Amino acid sequence: MNPQIQALFDLQKRDRQLHVLERKLDLIPKRLVELDEDMKKLAKMLEGEQKKCEDTRAFQRTHERALAEEEEMLKNSRAKMGQVKNPRELSAIQREIESTRRMANTRTEEINKIKAAVEETETKLEGMRASFEDIRGKADAEAERLRKAQTKLEAKLAKLETNRKDLKGQVELDTIRTYERIRKRVGGMAFVAASEGRCTACKMHVPHQTFVALRKGEEIHSCESCGRLLFWKGLFPEDEATGEPKAKAAPEKRAAKASPSA
Repeated sequence: MNPQIQALFDLQKRDRQLHVLERKLDLIPKRLVELDEDMKKLAKMLEGEQKKCEDTRAFQRTHERALAEEEEMLKNSRAKMGQVKNPRELSAIQREIESTRRMANTRTEEINKIKAAVEETETKLEGMRASFEDIRGKADAEAERLRKAQTKLEAKLAKLETNRKDLKGQVELDTIRTYERIRKRVGGMAFVAASEGRCTACKMHVPHQTFVALRKGEEIHSCESCGRLLFWKGLFPEDEATGEPKAKAAPEKRAAKASPSA
């Protein structure tokens, strides 16, 4: 067999491996970006809940200051009770005290509601913080795993690239240029098997004379239909040529009729 056929066959296998590795490598940066964006979204959600809680606390403090003022007003109003000079002044102070007391009571109820809301929000925030830290820990671990996988894939890729250069050096330059052009055009297999008189890529017939030449394993021909470079499938075991395991042989069928007895 022409050694260039073996070299091209091995080169095709390396290119398929390279393609798989490159696709995996392409996915890792995207996944890292996704992880980072997910954590930013979660952090923003947590920040938003914290801001709501802080705003509620500020609202509570405003009401507490107002309540303190109302209680001071009640104190002053009660102090005036001993200084009244007539029933009219007494009635006015009593109305003032009653009005202030109602406002203070309403304010106290509102403050109690706000306190309950703050406590509920703080409990919710505590759970969110715990979940966020747990998720961040898992995300960091996943990111570290992806970076290690990326380093390993890059090492494998570099090794395959070196091996690929060695294989290219074993094939004539014109053939390599044709191979690379086809691989770029079809985005995949450029050196494919011919079997039973057909190109296994496009399924079209290969001229009989070409197929006979391919079986000899001395020359590399192109498919007249799809332009891919061809080799005879019988030159390589099926599992190597296609990347698929060989099918198990079917068990022999038993004879329909029993053999005649002697």
